[in-house]
Amino acid sequence: MEKELIHFFDTTLTTALANLKEDSKAEWGTMTAKEMLIHLIQSSKMMHFGNNTLLIKEEYVEKAIIFLYTDKAIKKGLVVPNDIGFNFTDNIIEDIEELKLEFIHSSDEMLTFLIENTDFKAIHPYFGELNTTQWILFQKKHYSHHLNQFKLL
Repeated sequence: MEKELIHFFDTTLTTALANLKEDSKAEWGTMTAKEMLIHLIQSSKMMHFGNNTLLIKEEYVEKAIIFLYTDKAIKKGLVVPNDIGFNFTDNIIEDIEELKLEFIHSSDEMLTFLIENTDFKAIHPYFGELNTTQWILFQKKHYSHHLNQFKLL
């Protein structure tokens, strides 16, 4: 795996999260800091959800995958349907520091799984079937999107 990707997951995430506070405000969208962390924890596990639903037209899958290899950011304001695994409860009882640690742990587990299972493939609702490299590229873009949402990158 490229050094830049390893650095992002090993160093950039932890450094960025150090500045996230419970009362940090998003630049766009409606998520709270805790909801963002739960969303990213769920995202790090989504490849194991057994999703078979494609939310884009099949004809756009190739372009979507090409996007993963670019420096372009995920656009702001994209709404993900609740029925594909991103759900929040009204009363999040976990402390923000606990959620940060849980996110780092789930991200590390995801990365380890993808590095050790190079033949793994799973369907992403907006990108179609992704291989391990593409899942890593997606998560880097996705994590960056939300870290930028909270002015952490």
